[in-house]
Amino acid sequence: MRRLFLMTMGLLLLPGASFAGKDPSDYPLRVRIIELNWTLHDVHRSEYRAVGRGDILDGSSLHAFDFSYDCSIALTTTAINRAYSAKWSKPQLRLVLLGLRLGSNDKFDECELKTTVHDGIYISVGNSVIEMSQQDYKAWNAKRMNKARQQIDATPTAPVSRLSLSSTPDRAEIDIDGQFMGETPSILEVSPGEHSISIRKDGYKLWERKPKLVVGQITLNAELEPETPKQPEASAAQRH
Repeated sequence: MRRLFLMTMGLLLLPGASFAGKDPSDYPLRVRIIELNWTLHDVHRSEYRAVGRGDILDGSSLHAFDFSYDCSIALTTTAINRAYSAKWSKPQLRLVLLGLRLGSNDKFDECELKTTVHDGIYISVGNSVIEMSQQDYKAWNAKRMNKARQQIDATPTAPVSRLSLSSTPDRAEIDIDGQFMGETPSILEVSPGEHSISIRKDGYKLWERKPKLVVGQITLNAELEPETPKQPEASAAQRH
């Protein structure tokens, strides 16, 4: 179910995240925000609160949820192939999510959402959001996947390189030609030719290569080197 969800809903980590000392493994949940609105919370103080709906992947379990929040991060709806990292602070009721710090493009802060988890799954249909039961979603998704396979089978396939990318340690971000492509380990289909491949992980030096890929299976493993800790500057007394 997890693999199917990642393929169909495309929930990959938001790119370029700087966790500022936070351990990404502490945020195992993947959250897609489908709908986000602002409602008047206190008419006398003109205070507004953000409310919305989305889907949350917790291990192999996928569920719809409603939420509200009033923290100061740039929380937005997620693109089809992006997701927020999150963890439960109070299972089913309070969710800690990593969101962009206001005024920053690469710094993340925590935001706590008050949540109501549903048995079903939310999907977008046109401009509407509907909730499907787990059984109906499974049937709907199977039909959609079958249609996609038929379209793929009917389309002439171009030669590709099947690039198997891993890293030590794993769960590092992959960029190919400047485009975020997920985390290691991954198997990606890339057009043959020269490509710029970067693998990055917080606390490690950037790994970069420009291989010329050929048609067929290609395996690359990035041995990431830890960043050298900065030495504290000597005081004036020590220097003299």
